[in-house]
Amino acid sequence: MLRDFLLLIIVAGGFLYGLKLMGTFDSFLAQQHSEKKREAEKKKEYAVIFGGEEETELKQWFESAGFEVLFIEEIQMQKEWKDVRYVVALGKSDVDNLSLCSLFRKICPKAELYCICNERAVRKLYRQAGAISFFSREDLMQRMELVTLGHEAGAA
Repeated sequence: MLRDFLLLIIVAGGFLYGLKLMGTFDSFLAQQHSEKKREAEKKKEYAVIFGGEEETELKQWFESAGFEVLFIEEIQMQKEWKDVRYVVALGKSDVDNLSLCSLFRKICPKAELYCICNERAVRKLYRQAGAISFFSREDLMQRMELVTLGHEAGAA
């Protein structure tokens, strides 16, 4: 009888100790998950603007929307730009604009591409590259203002 009672105490103690270990393990996993979530929230999304001159108006719109703005003058891609959300190609050459759009479409498929189409004959190529093209800089700037202000429905 005493032996059965001691065996019951040992089994119950092991059970309670196992529950405590599982609780500690669960809190550790929850903490790791919350750290990963915070780290994902810290990731900065980028807006890349391609062209010869810096567009201060565009930069202000994107920064007010919470994007880090990068101005580039050459067709390039950097490793940390995986989170590019918007690409605006304002170059004077359709070849450069299309090359940039194709590059970002392959590397960042979720990026939204906006371009100036300098020659109407190549507009079909912009559509094939997945870019929204405009014939004038003013039309593109109006669209970008609507997009950055969060009026995507109004921009469509």
